Amino acid sequence: MTGIPKGERRASGVYSQLAGPPPNNREIIYFDEAKDDIDYVTLHNILYFIYIGCVNLPFTKDGADEKHPDGYPGIPDAFRLFRSAHKFKLPLLRDRCLFYLDQGLTPQIAVERLFHPECESYDTLKNLYFDYLVANYDEVKETKEWERALTNDDDISPAAARFRARLLFDISKRLSTLAKAPQ
Repeated sequence: MTGIPKGERRASGVYSQLAGPPPNNREIIYFDEAKDDIDYVTLHNILYFIYIGCVNLPFTKDGADEKHPDGYPGIPDAFRLFRSAHKFKLPLLRDRCLFYLDQGLTPQIAVERLFHPECESYDTLKNLYFDYLVANYDEVKETKEWERALTNDDDISPAAARFRARLLFDISKRLSTLAKAPQ
């Protein structure tokens, strides 16, 4: 962690002031690299999992409305929680997040997360989203997320552009192979 004052960022990153304050006015713990920053809800879920063995990843909308004991963590972003569980070497939590991420897949989410620059570092996630995208390509190709991935409408780094180009090449190769396969 660094001693960077709240509201400022290191020269290599940008503090997201445009996004406003963190949810519930909770602190975000800043690390040396912006991609390593961790929000309060994610950290709370990690600590709760370490000490209690539970994490707040409800599988139904009703589960999100259930009464929980005092101190129970809020619902985290499962993608962030997966990345943190991987970083902190918590395989049970990582696997639980992966299961949760798999259960909630839609064509839009698969494209959005597959082409997220952070996905490149996690083969398990990349394979999950890649396989879903290929298996559901007829639905995927109709989404705005797919159009954005193809047209490079996002302002991305050169490394992210190379990752995106590689993914598109691999997707076209797999789809081509499937089209040639006898049915």
